Amino acid sequence: MEKEIQEIIDKIKELKGKELGHYIDKLLDENDDRILKNKEVLLAMAERVNGFGYHHRTVREKFSSIGLSMQEELRMLEREKTKEFIANNPELLELLDIATKWWVEVIKKPYFANYDNKQISLEMRDYFQLDATEKKVEASNSKKLTPEKEKKFVEVLTFEAADAIRRDGYCNLRADTYGFDILARALEAANLRVSFPKKLNMKITKDSIELASSRGAWDVVYELPKKEENNTKKI
Repeated sequence: MEKEIQEIIDKIKELKGKELGHYIDKLLDENDDRILKNKEVLLAMAERVNGFGYHHRTVREKFSSIGLSMQEELRMLEREKTKEFIANNPELLELLDIATKWWVEVIKKPYFANYDNKQISLEMRDYFQLDATEKKVEASNSKKLTPEKEKKFVEVLTFEAADAIRRDGYCNLRADTYGFDILARALEAANLRVSFPKKLNMKITKDSIELASSRGAWDVVYELPKKEENNTKKI
């Protein structure tokens, strides 16, 4: 990348507020095709002005003029950032592997943590509020969760959760409101329509998994071991 283009990109990323707006206006007014038809320059602008009125529309039009979709390019950029985040935080995959497998088990056997199930530790029994009718969904769910759909569900849930952790520092997976969050996107990608226990809520950070109890408290159910520790607590 030529030096001048890189300097423009760096300045777009560095400036804030009115200074950024004035700088982008200047670039647009100069109408230099060498700059305004450079994908990397437009992408740097798009990251800063996405959703902000006039500049959003103008930069989107510039993308269209070179045959690209601004939103699609931004999505691709975010995906690359998340792939890099995962590569730089390999321990995160351990957490996400545990979390996604746990959700698969919930789909396969929605009442697997019922109070009467002695195989589930005491600390886990509090995370489910079930009634007898909910047990009927097990057979239906099991038929729907083919190996192919399970693989797709885990793949999308892993990536979407990592993406949320990269951006926000944590990921919430809520079964009581799914249809609005990451869990819903994973189910949709796998073409799955399943039932969950009521009020099932998981939070994943870079080093722990937490579940919300029926009393609304968050309890840590898995933690990555600290360097001096050898034992871990697993779901």
